[in-house]
Amino acid sequence: MKINFNIMKIVNLFKPSAFFILVVAIVSLSISGCSSEFESQNDSSGDRLSIEEINAERGDACDCISSTITKIDAFIVKMHSGEYKKSSDLNAALVVSMEGCMTPTGIKEADAAWSVSMSGCESFLSIREAMMSVSQTATLLKQAEQEELFKQTGGASGASEILNRLSNKDK
Repeated sequence: MKINFNIMKIVNLFKPSAFFILVVAIVSLSISGCSSEFESQNDSSGDRLSIEEINAERGDACDCISSTITKIDAFIVKMHSGEYKKSSDLNAALVVSMEGCMTPTGIKEADAAWSVSMSGCESFLSIREAMMSVSQTATLLKQAEQEELFKQTGGASGASEILNRLSNKDK
């Protein structure tokens, strides 16, 4: 009975504040709910305009491809010569060669619209073929990196097994 009496004491202490906490929670949720609903309606109409504005700032899609193709061709030559030994180096160099109008904005809708605009260009096929070549080379580099890691770990599969092999390597 002593335990029940103590629990009831605690419950009675929080009854006045429980009502206050409930009211604050409901008011907070309704305010944040209303404002986010209002903001999302404003953002959706602003997104349509901003997508057009973002892509207009990039310039003409076909001019973009024409100006980028020489950088990509130089990148492909370096890639085929074996200059990039790691997939991370390959990806970093690709990002540099694509800088400018080909750089993704991070806004999915704008980037998708930009891709559609570029797909209508005559020279788009050469960019597409170059990207397929880069993808194949990146896959080969990644496979080679995984094979090297497998050799370094002695074929260990689990993390504990790898740590055990590495700790025994020094002994």
